[in-house]
Amino acid sequence: MGVCSFAAECLTCHLESEPRVGAGYQRMTGCAACHSPSNLDGSYIGDDPTVADNGAGHASVHQLTTAIPYTQCDACHNRGNYDLVTMTFHERSDLPTDGRASRLQDYYQPIAQFTQCEWELDCVDCHTSQEVMGDGDLHSSKAEVRYILCSTCHGTSDAGPQTMTITDPNDLALRRVHLNPVVDLSVGDRVVATSRGEALWNVIEQPDGTFEMVGRVTRMRYDVPLVKDSECEQNPDEQESSACHGCHAVDRP
Repeated sequence: MGVCSFAAECLTCHLESEPRVGAGYQRMTGCAACHSPSNLDGSYIGDDPTVADNGAGHASVHQLTTAIPYTQCDACHNRGNYDLVTMTFHERSDLPTDGRASRLQDYYQPIAQFTQCEWELDCVDCHTSQEVMGDGDLHSSKAEVRYILCSTCHGTSDAGPQTMTITDPNDLALRRVHLNPVVDLSVGDRVVATSRGEALWNVIEQPDGTFEMVGRVTRMRYDVPLVKDSECEQNPDEQESSACHGCHAVDRP
């Protein structure tokens, strides 16, 4: 399999393997890799007396959470690239060596285009559990797994976003709100729905027909502009993010 065996150098992207060494790569393994966020240096800052020390190798606090900040996703997804021919890792050269960077630097690699909402929001604000944790099938690439598009929340020039009404007190959306209570959601509320019928429970339709998103990590509130009846000249057949980037991309400082 190329120039290296399946050791830590090769498989640090796998959840069950040990993370790479260094600032910005710190994470736990398994479920805790995402649900127990770490500091840049892997130190513990909580007050749990059962944690023996605060050195590297810990989550920042001794708990699980669904409010996962983008920095935790970055620990695996945005620190560099794997060469699949040689199975070696090429670290990003544009980030400070201590792992600290501005959010615009942190968020995307230099060649990437991104819109304002893509770097202001956290990954969990848009991406669903099926996209992140899988849908039970094996796929040949991440592109086959992603299905959240700009139009999921913003709609198209022809129609607004797909929505659903919460009708069941035991709806999964309500249980997830209970785990991360950033919004007041109840039976009868309408939320944006994905193409697979999942509730984006933090994007709620307001009484006047507008939509508001609440950050699952920051709790910040955002008005969601709709394409329909706007001046956008979008082609409804072009729904990949690259089509929106053509007009809405943010310049990196």
